[in-house]
Amino acid sequence: MKRILLLLTIVLMPTFTNAQKASDEKKLKNLVGTLQKGWNTANGEKFASAFAEPHDFIVWNGFYYKNNTIQNNSETHQWIFNTMYKDTQLYYAIDKIRFLNENVALLHILGAVTAKDKTRPKDPQVLITLIAQKQGGHWKIVSFHNLDLEVFQNEEMRKNSPMPPSVMYATWYSENTKQ
Repeated sequence: MKRILLLLTIVLMPTFTNAQKASDEKKLKNLVGTLQKGWNTANGEKFASAFAEPHDFIVWNGFYYKNNTIQNNSETHQWIFNTMYKDTQLYYAIDKIRFLNENVALLHILGAVTAKDKTRPKDPQVLITLIAQKQGGHWKIVSFHNLDLEVFQNEEMRKNSPMPPSVMYATWYSENTKQ
């Protein structure tokens, strides 16, 4: 009987692990969707709800908000939604999800912001690296780094790229990621 239980455990464990991974990937995609929904509805509180308390936030221009609070994140984003990013929309394409362990995941996301009346840009504008941690059964962002993709803004840089940027950032151009 012990051998049968051991054999069943060995056989069924990968199925359970794969199902859990698929479930966590879906939750992480929903977490990224919360960011996008918060931005596209100009709702700082919704945007910030994807983050852990506290979290690190690095803006594309290098501003580094170490141990940022959800309240500060919410207020800051609400301010930018009401001013410099008023009437804009955010596009995201998840490039990679990698589980570092069962409670920590690394994500790479390509993004772009346009005016609400504009279509999705041809090229991505930023590459976001975020680390999410499962806390109390829920995934939350503990670190967010937003990198400006200058390669798409500088022809000389594009020419000297080690590979075509469209290959480096192929996920952006994939039909199944267009949102």
